[in-house]
Amino acid sequence: MDSAIICALISGAVTLIGSLTTWRITAKKDQDETRKQLKAEIDSLKEDVTGINATFQQHIAVIDVKIDTLSDRVEKHNNVIERTYKLEQAVTDILKDR
Repeated sequence: MDSAIICALISGAVTLIGSLTTWRITAKKDQDETRKQLKAEIDSLKEDVTGINATFQQHIAVIDVKIDTLSDRVEKHNNVIERTYKLEQAVTDILKDR
């Protein structure tokens, strides 16, 4: 009877070791797969960020052009105002001299 108990204990130990080994291998495969999926997701996010950055750069370039155009228009407007003011001063001076 003692040999039956010893056989049962050895059998149980082997089964336990086999189960733990299988669990470890499966866990390692799952971990590797999870790492691959995370890497793919990170690469995808990098591509998305790169695309968004390119779009923002294009928008900034358009805004810069619009600001430059608006600045030119404001400068022209200010020149007209200055010339008009000088013209009004000249007319006022002429009318005073009369």
